[in-house]
Amino acid sequence: MTREMILEKVKAFPPLDDTVSKVVAVCNDENSSIKDLVNAIESDPMIVANILKAANSPLYGFSREIRGISQAVSIFGMESVKGFAFSSFLQKKLDLDLSPYGLSAKEFINITEKQNAFMLQWFKNKRSMLEVLALTSFLMEVGKVVLSSILKEHNKIEEFKAHVDKLSTLEELKELETQVFNITNEEVSAILFEEWNFDENMYEAIRNLHNPQNADEDIQAFAQALKVVKTLIPTQKFDIQSNIEQSLKLAQHYNLNPKRFNELIEEIFQTA
Repeated sequence: MTREMILEKVKAFPPLDDTVSKVVAVCNDENSSIKDLVNAIESDPMIVANILKAANSPLYGFSREIRGISQAVSIFGMESVKGFAFSSFLQKKLDLDLSPYGLSAKEFINITEKQNAFMLQWFKNKRSMLEVLALTSFLMEVGKVVLSSILKEHNKIEEFKAHVDKLSTLEELKELETQVFNITNEEVSAILFEEWNFDENMYEAIRNLHNPQNADEDIQAFAQALKVVKTLIPTQKFDIQSNIEQSLKLAQHYNLNPKRFNELIEEIFQTA
């Protein structure tokens, strides 16, 4: 399979629906308010339901029951709400067949929410980080959707899954994807982010996730954080204890608030 084939697939992605387009417009307008964002999403029952469900999930660690969408939007912030909007869009518009990666659509969505929840709690006191990471952590796995659809079209699902089942690390998955597609799922996600006109910091962070040291200096911390969370909470069923050990070493190596990271590990896995 060629890289060009994958780029064509990305270009053929369904256009954003009205609700997501409104959400993006609001989030990109520096003069917009939380009320404007609520107005943009309240006509879409699926997005509202997903946000309220997440707000009251133990994963996100909010201390009180969240009943109203205005309250939920205020707590999550614009970039996270944008993530929920895009997640709902993907569920509605795409055939989320992640079977090549050994995942059901529900499992895939649950993992992306868990990655996002961990990131939000890890950097809840560093808004400058969350301006990039809140949305990016929610959608960094979307490249797998594209690669899965290509495998399905070419009747390669079982063949690819047989290889995936033998993997034990993200690095091995990267090598498999590179061998099969000449591109990784992270690179595909970055291309999609560009197509959706996301902030450059977001797609550059994803693009450099495996090798943060290759990114520009102002991007490195974002790429490092994404790598740590993806190592801790991968989409594949790697060994949990190994995931924890590797991700903790990375957080310490990158000096990314390792104390807070360590505190969260037990909490987040208790809610799995």
